Amino acid sequence: MTWTLIKAVIKARREGLLHLVPANEATRLDCLKAECAKCCRVLGTPVVTPAEAENIAPEALRKDKHGRIFTRSKNSVCCLLKDGLCSIYPDRPRGCREYPWYNVAGRLYFDAGCPGIKHDLDERPAAGDIMPFEDFFPLAPRFILWIVKKVCVKK
Repeated sequence: MTWTLIKAVIKARREGLLHLVPANEATRLDCLKAECAKCCRVLGTPVVTPAEAENIAPEALRKDKHGRIFTRSKNSVCCLLKDGLCSIYPDRPRGCREYPWYNVAGRLYFDAGCPGIKHDLDERPAAGDIMPFEDFFPLAPRFILWIVKKVCVKK
């Protein structure tokens, strides 16, 4: 898990993602969908809750040795990405619905690498409505989470 996480973070950074900055000004997401799908192509292994798993084909899911459920991916590309679009868009996992927003220690951040970010209207969600940053990396050792935050989060 640890090496997989480290490799995924390195790949995301190389692809321009996981550059988290505070959402201190008017910000919104204008998702470019099939024109981009960068989040699905680069960050493509979201955590899936048991309730969410009920709406996803079993062959699209995998469990780790701790029983956590994830979507399957190949080279970090989500298996649910079809023709540049999410094949289960209405039922996509929470982490996918919330991207590019992150709750880091109760403060709202966004991924500045997301091409759909705009600064013309204020459509920021409340930080408390977004799952905590640590939940994106279940069971990761605290030291690894500390490193990921140091690399990805701008204070």
